[in-house]
Amino acid sequence: MEEMCTQNLKGHWSEMTFPHNSQQLKEFGPQWYTDAFHRFGTLPEDNAVTKVVKVEQLPHSGFDAAGGAGHKAFVTVEYKNPDPELHTELFAKFPWDFFESPQAAQYRMQISTYSDADSGELQAYIFMEHLFPFRIPKLYYCDINRKTTNYVIITERLAFGKRGKVKDGKITEKIERPPFTLWPVCGKYQDFLLEDPLAIYLTLFRAMAKLAAWDQLGHYNSFLGPMPKYDEEGYLAQFPMGRKQKAKRFELLSSACGTMIDQGIEFATKVAPWAFTPQGKDPKMLEKMRRDICEMAPHFDDIRTYTANTSDWIGAMHMNLQADNAFFWADEDGQLDCGVFDWCGFARVPFMNNFYGCLSGAESDFMDQHEEAIMKMFCDEYERYGGPHLDWEEVLRRNHLIFISCAMDACQWVERDIYREHPKAEWPKVKSKWDDAFMNKWNVRCRGTTLINTFDFWPRRDFKEIFDTWKEGDGRRYVTRFED
Repeated sequence: MEEMCTQNLKGHWSEMTFPHNSQQLKEFGPQWYTDAFHRFGTLPEDNAVTKVVKVEQLPHSGFDAAGGAGHKAFVTVEYKNPDPELHTELFAKFPWDFFESPQAAQYRMQISTYSDADSGELQAYIFMEHLFPFRIPKLYYCDINRKTTNYVIITERLAFGKRGKVKDGKITEKIERPPFTLWPVCGKYQDFLLEDPLAIYLTLFRAMAKLAAWDQLGHYNSFLGPMPKYDEEGYLAQFPMGRKQKAKRFELLSSACGTMIDQGIEFATKVAPWAFTPQGKDPKMLEKMRRDICEMAPHFDDIRTYTANTSDWIGAMHMNLQADNAFFWADEDGQLDCGVFDWCGFARVPFMNNFYGCLSGAESDFMDQHEEAIMKMFCDEYERYGGPHLDWEEVLRRNHLIFISCAMDACQWVERDIYREHPKAEWPKVKSKWDDAFMNKWNVRCRGTTLINTFDFWPRRDFKEIFDTWKEGDGRRYVTRFED
């Protein structure tokens, strides 16, 4: 990576060299933009980019950090023939600079070498823009080089509305917005900035339902291939269920789980107790949570197997459709709608596994009150847009089963990300979630907020009972037996 990432090699689709940082986005000049947009068919042949007016790199840290998957920039251009169909205000996304900092080098290795996620996003823009059941930003150009892992995406810049004043973590100013104008952008894990959280989450799940339902109808077959159709009996015949493993395997999995959860418990009770609710840091609750999850952890693969047990539960899905990965507007009747961006990791999957990617930023009081409405919304819209009927109570149960493994996963990021960005020795100086050390450091905020929400929500449901009921009932055929 260190040797290759500085090179400008030709892209996979355009066979052009392309810029992969802010400086190059300016230096490549108007002729490159003209050629690139012509190559992608997004600029008429009789038109041209005549000037790159400015390139403004967006902050990657601070309260208004522009995401963690790579660098972003605003690009302003001028055309020979101004055209209302052509955007002069553009948005560009490109990889972390490997040499920027040790942290950036880790991000670059982590993101650019993980499951070809960058390429997946580019392919979604190239091949899926006209197939999605909602708007995505208009693509002007994108490409990637496999040898260097460099890439660039250039789309229209979304004209987000102005945010109202924020005081003590709450919006205190109501701004009237004309119909069809975009609502303000919301940062990841900053749900306190949402003007109408319930409307936002219902709209997100409506979009997720449409996306999966249209896959059931074959809308994406040209890209994802034909949708496999199967029932539970066919699934069970294809995959051996009720596996048997050594009892020692159970002990190893349980022990590894405990080690992971201990990181989260220490963070909640000793390192940053001020960030957690009284019930989220209660020692007795945490001790029981640890014991219960360690008992269930050896069966996490069984749960994931169960969530794909008929093709009704399979569909194209955004990996983490949180509020910061969508843009919202209301029509003249106040009905909210959204478009979607950031397609890293787009794939056909057992979609229940992706729900937490959306909900992990939702506050526990909100989830306590509205999770049933959200699951009902998904089921109603999934069926309305062509998907099969799903029972909302089963959707809720599967979401709870997946949440159990997500609770364990939330703990592992304390060492891997939180302390990497803000070393453990420096935490005694941090006194509030509003301190810069928490709110303005990307992974501290994202991983920390996930853990806070997880620990606060855990005692609100009896997840052990939910698991045991499933294990002895519908999950019986899927559960691994650990015995000598």
